[in-house]
Order: sequence, then structure tokens, then C-alpha cells
Amino acid sequence: MRKVIVVLFVATLLIMSTTVGVFAAADPSVTVVSPGASVTGNSLLISIKMTAPKTIKVFVYEEKLKSGNQLKSIDPLNTNVDKVNPDDIRSVSIIKPLTYKNTSSLKFFNKKIENVGEGLYRICVATLDAKGNIVATSNVRAVMLSKSTSATDIFQDNGGLLKWVQNFIKNIFRS
Repeated sequence: MRKVIVVLFVATLLIMSTTVGVFAAADPSVTVVSPGASVTGNSLLISIKMTAPKTIKVFVYEEKLKSGNQLKSIDPLNTNVDKVNPDDIRSVSIIKPLTYKNTSSLKFFNKKIENVGEGLYRICVATLDAKGNIVATSNVRAVMLSKSTSATDIFQDNGGLLKWVQNFIKNIFRS
């Protein structure tokens, strides 16, 4: 049952991660490559591709649930985000915002954040103008799972499902 909840949670996050930021529309020349919808382990690798000279500011937040006067990490296995009141979710910064200036036509910004616990994380990338004002933003959410509760375990436990998906993909590319 827990594995079904993980699959539903990850699917919900994939749908929700297409939402664009709060400040402005996304900048098409700034793309968050990593993390994906779910990450396994205890480190968060952030990778951003820039295809034009731009200055960006990167914010990393852990999304927490407000419970009374306390903020608690969201348990990705036992929390249905669809049923959580959005007013009860708080973004808590886990690093000091990072500013990066790209002067070429293609550059990647990479940052690895170590010792990250299970939960829901949001990466916000803001494109800045020459005066430092935000002109565009992109937000990506990722679920952090421990190695013992990896989403890939779902497919390993159900060999029939994995085999069906593999055969389906093979059939698509053969025809």
C-alpha cells in the first residue's frame, strides 16, 4: 500500500511541477535540468542550463507543513499533497541564495547540497536584469526519498509491470 502511495505522490508532483513561478513567466533561456520529480539518497544536485548571457539567483527551499506553531517536514510516503491546504505549506530556505552570472551563449550552473533529509523541496531560479530586479522565475519541486524507499523499488517488486513497460517501449521503437 505504501508503494502505491509513493507512485501517486510522485505522479502528483510531476503534474504540479509544470506550474510556473510566482513573480513572472519562466525564462526560456534558463532551464532547470536537475533535480527531477524524485531524488533518491541524501544529496540534492541542482543543475541549470543557460543558453544566453544571463544573471540568475538560485533559491532552495524545503516545503514544510505548519502544524500548530511548528513546521514539520513533509513525509513523502504518508502525505497526500492534494489534500493539504496550500495555506499550511511553508517554504523554508535551506541555503543562502546563490547568484551566478553567465557571460557566454551556453553554460551550466551546478550545486550539490549534502545531508538533505526526506521531504519535498522546491528550487526557484530567478532571472535578474542589470539592476538586480527579478524579471522571470522558474520553480521545480522534487521529492527526496531515502535509498531504502526508492521509487525504483516499486518496479522491482512487481516484475510483471516492469517487463510490460519495457516491452511497450521496445514495441514503440520497433515499428
